Amino acid sequence: MDDDTSSDIIREAAGALGAEGLRDVIEDDGARPAGPTTAFSAKQVRRARDVLARLYALRRAERFYPPEHPAVGQAIDELASVLGQFHDEGVDVPLTFYEDELLLGEQLLAEDSVLFDQLIRDMTAIGAGNVVFHQGVTRSEIERFAKIISSDPEAVAAQGGVAAMVAAARLERIAVSDVAVYREPAEIKQEDSGKLARAAYSNALELMRELERLIRSSQVINVPRVKGTVRSLIENVLNNRYATLELTGLKSFDEYTFYHSVNVAILSLALGSMITHDYRFLSTLGTGALLHDVGKMTVDLKVLNKPGPLTSDEWAQIRQHPIFGAENTALTPGLDKAATVIVLEHHMRYDLTGYPQRVPPRKQHLASRIVAVADAYDAMTSQRTYSAPRPQDDAILTLIKNADTALDPTLVRLFVGLMGLYPPRSVVLLSSGETGIVVSPNPRDVSLPRVRIIAAASGDLMTPIDIDLSEDNEGRTIERCIDPAGLNVEVSDFL
Repeated sequence: MDDDTSSDIIREAAGALGAEGLRDVIEDDGARPAGPTTAFSAKQVRRARDVLARLYALRRAERFYPPEHPAVGQAIDELASVLGQFHDEGVDVPLTFYEDELLLGEQLLAEDSVLFDQLIRDMTAIGAGNVVFHQGVTRSEIERFAKIISSDPEAVAAQGGVAAMVAAARLERIAVSDVAVYREPAEIKQEDSGKLARAAYSNALELMRELERLIRSSQVINVPRVKGTVRSLIENVLNNRYATLELTGLKSFDEYTFYHSVNVAILSLALGSMITHDYRFLSTLGTGALLHDVGKMTVDLKVLNKPGPLTSDEWAQIRQHPIFGAENTALTPGLDKAATVIVLEHHMRYDLTGYPQRVPPRKQHLASRIVAVADAYDAMTSQRTYSAPRPQDDAILTLIKNADTALDPTLVRLFVGLMGLYPPRSVVLLSSGETGIVVSPNPRDVSLPRVRIIAAASGDLMTPIDIDLSEDNEGRTIERCIDPAGLNVEVSDFL
């Protein structure tokens, strides 16, 4: 989605929320003073080039001249001056240097990323990928900051890293840190798609556990880790689609919200990637999907985990979770604000009879409709406090029945094509009496997936055999999905 569209959607989301905090972040002119969460104006984005030019000049002056040289003092004053223009408008100046990209807050500075490629390399080399110049920064702090960024990587490492140097310099109004990005463990070979997918899945689970701890203790979401996790999930969905999709069959009753959030993110990215491979769209989609239920982390655990029917007051609490989540994500510095739309809209339904209600009504955004399909499927196939999991084929049929009411019918058709009528990890009874586990769907026929036969018609376990039901396999077809618990087998052991 383009920037103008994202801004329009966010503003409408703000009105729908009726939440003062969200309205304070997003204003019509896109330049509300709100620190790193600010949607910077076009003028401020252009002015960012002046900041970068003066930052580059300061680093060079500090490296080539003694501290008392006039060139150093002039470079400090010029950087302080342009920062002051932002601060006079009530905004901080958050810069991100990562790989070959430069960002002002969430705004990608495409041309500047080319112009200042050397600065990007220099800053990332010393672990200064994130720099925020907060309002009130002093000339003395800029002077001490200059000594840090002009250091060689070896010197920075010898002093314990950027964090240690920043602490020693007592920079109260300049935040400097590395960009925390999840990277696949070095010992995992790229060709082992299963291990890569499991590593990304485990990392995402750990992130969700961390987010609950942070949110329930009123701390700020770890944005760099969210971005790194989403990037890893995108890479795995695009490169290891079926190995990654297979993992969405993993469930946990005790950690339902965590597993559900990761599964919804993977399913949403897989569905979204059938429409486009545009990274910015997929990044927004993945972020919103991963955080779609973050509002539940503010709901009373007794209500959230109640095994019986909810009272009207308790149900009202649950229905507020999209608003709670949207408030949290909108007010989180550096988080993709377009993802807030997904968090807000994922329960609104395709026919707009869901919640929260919007006045005037407007169709859900595409990304929200994608997440709604993934959310419904994973919820139905999971064990929850108030319901047993449905067989995967039953869940798929329910999605089809709800197409054009709760769910976008086009996206449901795409989802069925993606997953098949019998999704990966489904335990199925074949017409031959044998038992198998669905390995992957068949893009040519959603009813005839690839299956791994694990038990003979007698019920005895056997050496697994992989078959493609779309080929000549003695007329085998799938009768129905069955509960693996009745077989006393663990699906993961056979995949």
